[in-house]
Amino acid sequence: MRSRLPKVLHPLAGRPILGHVLDAVGRAGVEHRVVVVGHGAEEIETFLAGAPSVRQDPQLGTADAVRVGLDRVPTSVRQVLVTVGDAPLIPAELFEAVLREQADGEAAIALLSAEMADPTGYGRILRDERGDSRAIVEEADADPGTHAIGEINVGTYCFDAGWLRANVGNVPASAKGEFYLTDLVAMAAGAGRRVRVVSAPDPQLTMGINDRVQLAVAERLMRRAIAERHMRSGVTITDPATTYIDAGVEIGQDARIEPWTVLKGSTVIGQDAVIGPNAQVVDSGIGPRSLVWASIVEESEVAEDVEIGPYSHLRPGCRIGPRCRIGNFAELKKSQVGAGTQQHHFSYLGDAEVGEDVNVGAGAVTANFDGVNKHTTVIGTGAFIGVDTTLRAPITIGPGAKTGAGAVVTRDVAAGKTVVGMPARPIELRRARRQAVAAAESAHGAEPAGAGDRNSQPGGGAPLSDA
Repeated sequence: MRSRLPKVLHPLAGRPILGHVLDAVGRAGVEHRVVVVGHGAEEIETFLAGAPSVRQDPQLGTADAVRVGLDRVPTSVRQVLVTVGDAPLIPAELFEAVLREQADGEAAIALLSAEMADPTGYGRILRDERGDSRAIVEEADADPGTHAIGEINVGTYCFDAGWLRANVGNVPASAKGEFYLTDLVAMAAGAGRRVRVVSAPDPQLTMGINDRVQLAVAERLMRRAIAERHMRSGVTITDPATTYIDAGVEIGQDARIEPWTVLKGSTVIGQDAVIGPNAQVVDSGIGPRSLVWASIVEESEVAEDVEIGPYSHLRPGCRIGPRCRIGNFAELKKSQVGAGTQQHHFSYLGDAEVGEDVNVGAGAVTANFDGVNKHTTVIGTGAFIGVDTTLRAPITIGPGAKTGAGAVVTRDVAAGKTVVGMPARPIELRRARRQAVAAAESAHGAEPAGAGDRNSQPGGGAPLSDA
């Protein structure tokens, strides 16, 4: 892989390669899972987060790895499934088939094979007259006739646990001083025990990942399988080739996923929702019948009947209530937005608690950061935030309150009040001041200041026509 990261921890469809293997083995009904680690042991153990593992040190081959791992397997176990950590496409159904074949055939071993068009580099399966395997021959040891065999050993086995415990320590050392699990096949056959073979229906399912080219191939195959699984469950994916869905994503029935959509992590999409085109949803929940298009939603919760986009960005920590509208170039961060609120365009809500049925005008901003700390803005139900309003947090805008266009609000606004200007003050105070100034100037026979020039009037920008 030419990487500082252990191979089995490279991400594939939203989780490490090893995570896919452990998940499939678990779904096959294997309760006691033990990971034998060598290279990159500390990082792999961190990923396992306390799940059973054991270190193979020194690393003396696959049979030695199994011997080391058996120490963590309860003696009451009757079957031992062995697989590799870098083959993430093997489905649970194939593991189940190998387990059944070993149990039903009362075999010492059942192994998984694949028929390859180009078997170069793989160990070949030699069969006897009953169709059982009598040996696995590595390519370096193969004669011309064996080289011509296309059936290869995948590296997945199910053993009779008692037989394995009795024999794994008897595997002879190779010329390099290592012990290979494949030698157990010939040992079982030589002792008159059966070695059953399960052939994979698609050789691509058994591929191991050894470089980034193979990682990309596995990514494509897994994403295709993920898309097919969702479509068979009642989800419309209009163009699977341009849709990227992680393995842990859940999608409700009759949802529609449009092209160039990326659904990552633990995202949950509700029934009848429409995601895309050009949307990215990361570790978030999108409610039923909601629409997200040409936008990014990260670590947030969106309720039902919400419209988001185009070009909106919900940063982590947002909770959007039902029937909200989040429009183009609107950004939110760590904010709670009540039902029916409208934030249509060119605006920012950060660290905000917004009530129901609030209107957030174009260009409105919560100034939540003072250079050292983040502060909260509270906007009450039914409030009207005018165009280009700046709300300097911490601040509270009461229910039904209004701010005029261009207002810079630095003080709390009481319920039902309207503030205008920079700095914003209640509109009635602005009006009273204008009236007083006009009266004084009129008494002296002078034209009221700013007459004929709306822009010069103090407190301009009120949302009402008589402001």
